[in-house]
Amino acid sequence: MKNKKKIFFYIGNILIGIITYYAYLYLWVLLSWGEQFLLISLETLISLLTGAVFFLAFNYFLLRKDPKSKKYWWIGLGVVLLSVTIIVSIIELS
Repeated sequence: MKNKKKIFFYIGNILIGIITYYAYLYLWVLLSWGEQFLLISLETLISLLTGAVFFLAFNYFLLRKDPKSKKYWWIGLGVVLLSVTIIVSIIELS
């Protein structure tokens, strides 16, 4: 993969992680204001499905012709999960 494509790959997956997290917060406020955060809820399901669709579509179109695409799929998943973890850690520690 060329350097420009790698940069686009990493930035895109980081943005997918950020969008997934904030979609969860937005849906939590919209659908269940004032209730507890629940991992098994409609908000979680919708935000995870949205994030998964964005992740699959973005990485499919970016990696469809790359011979080492399996490696980059795992790297992309790690980048998304790491970006969500970092955002949650920053919010919890601040």
